[in-house]
Amino acid sequence: MWPIRSALFVPAHRRDWVGKAIRVGPGAAVLDIEDSVPPEFKSQAMGLLREEIAELRGANVGAFVRVNPLSDRTPSEIAAATTEGLTAIVLPKAAHPDEIRRVHDILSYCEGRAGLDHGSVAILPLPETPEGMHDACALAKASPRVKGIHGAISGPVSGDFARAFGFRATLEGTEQLYLASKLVLDSRAGGAPYPIAGIFGTPMNDLAAVEKLIRRARDVGYSGVAVMHPSHVAVANAVYCPTPEEIAYFKGLLQAFDAAEKAGLGAVSYQGAMVDYAMLPLAQEVMAEAKQHGLA
Repeated sequence: MWPIRSALFVPAHRRDWVGKAIRVGPGAAVLDIEDSVPPEFKSQAMGLLREEIAELRGANVGAFVRVNPLSDRTPSEIAAATTEGLTAIVLPKAAHPDEIRRVHDILSYCEGRAGLDHGSVAILPLPETPEGMHDACALAKASPRVKGIHGAISGPVSGDFARAFGFRATLEGTEQLYLASKLVLDSRAGGAPYPIAGIFGTPMNDLAAVEKLIRRARDVGYSGVAVMHPSHVAVANAVYCPTPEEIAYFKGLLQAFDAAEKAGLGAVSYQGAMVDYAMLPLAQEVMAEAKQHGLA
C-alpha cells in the first residue's frame, strides 16, 4: 500500500462521512479521534472505528487513526482501533522516542489480541512540539513500525506546527522550508521512507492555493499528503501522478540505457545529458507508478 499519495481526514464520530471519503478516491482515510472530535463525542468516535475501518478495507482504502496525545487513555484508544485493515496509528504531539516505543508496545499487545500479524500496523509520529521537530530522526528510529514522519505544509492560517516552531505561516512558505526539508530528511535518515505532509491553512475552496501547497510538499520530498477536504483529494492524486511528459521522458531514458548496456556501456547521452546508473531508480519508480495508474 505504501507509498500512500493522498489521505483524507475524517472525524471518526461522523459515521456517514467514511462512505463519502471513499467516493473521492484517497489512498487512505485518517479517522480522527483528536482535534476534529468534540470531547463529548470521543467515546462515540472510538466505538465506530472498527466498522469504519472494515468499510475502508472493503474499498481497498488504507485506514489511519489519529489518536490523542500519549496518555493513560492511549491503550484503550489503540485497542478500539486495532482490527484487520488498520494501516497506521498517527500519534500527535510526539516529542520523545520513548513515546513511540510505548505506542509500539501497545500495538504489539493489541495485534496479538486481535489475531493480527505482529508489526502489521505502522506508526506515523506527528511532531507538533519543539522537541519532536528537533529530534524527528530519533522518533523515526524508535520503532521499525514508523513508516514516515508526519509533517505539515501550511497556508496563512497557522496551526500547531507554527505555534510550536514560532513561525508565522504564509502562502509563499519561505519560513517553513527549513522545517519541511528537515522532517523529510530526518524521516528517511531514521529508516522511515514515507514522510507525509498535512496540507492546511487555506480556504477550502481555494484549490489553486491547495495545489500550490501540495506541489511544494511533493517537491520538498514528502511521499504523500493528508488533506482536510474531499475536493482536495483529486488535486493531491493529480499532483503525485506522473505527467505524460514525465512518462515519455523516463520511458525514453530507460530504452536509451537498455541500448547502451547492450553495447557494453554504463553511461549514455540522453536528450543532451549524460545518464548513468544513478539515474535509473527514479526512472523505474516513475514508470512503476505510471503502470499502477494504467498510464504506462
